[in-house]
Amino acid sequence: MADMHSKVNPHILPTLQSNNPDLICIAGDLCNTSLSDSPKLKRFLCEIVEITPTFFSFGNHDYLLRRQDIEEIEKVGVTLLNNSFIRFNEEIVIGGMISYFYHKCEKFDPKVPMALFPEVTWLDEFEEQEGFKILLDHHPDNYGLYTKNRKIDLILSSHAHGGQIRLFGKGVNGKSQGLLPKYDGGIFDQKLVVSRGLSNTLPVPRLCNPTEVVFIEIMGEKVNVS
Repeated sequence: MADMHSKVNPHILPTLQSNNPDLICIAGDLCNTSLSDSPKLKRFLCEIVEITPTFFSFGNHDYLLRRQDIEEIEKVGVTLLNNSFIRFNEEIVIGGMISYFYHKCEKFDPKVPMALFPEVTWLDEFEEQEGFKILLDHHPDNYGLYTKNRKIDLILSSHAHGGQIRLFGKGVNGKSQGLLPKYDGGIFDQKLVVSRGLSNTLPVPRLCNPTEVVFIEIMGEKVNVS
């Protein structure tokens, strides 16, 4: 899941329950406000951790979470992975890369330019771990520059909201990817899975671009997405 932006669609929980996943990954932009202002979202997190272990890595909008909110998210049982990784079981290691926009948003000052690039040094240790490695990275535009050629088996991204408007099967605006984004939604290189997200934050409506929960089945070296 990705890009909920504090909005809880009532269909998400029963969809997750009926599919009974082995784990749930939230690839950024869970919130658009403090968690204390979103009781439905807090209740939703409590419900999904009852289904299966849940992992979350910050997107750019998650800078609005306060320290108290972060503590509350961890208290309900969600595992936060921000430039860190954890072994899920003997076969799977899960990492999360914090959004490169996060600190810019957190300390925003239009008069102070800030370099926008992710912290990737920790990936050196992550990619050397034994087992199937899953990386949560909110920004699919990181793929070509930072993660495509690393020994990471599966990368989960979002951010582009499917291109907002889709024409002839392609997204129009990919935010940080610009017009006609390459990584707008779907699976690329059997390695990068980009969610179209679960909400809308723009005054422009989503057109021909429904929200989605992405289910991934890993079968050996093959990744199936639905």
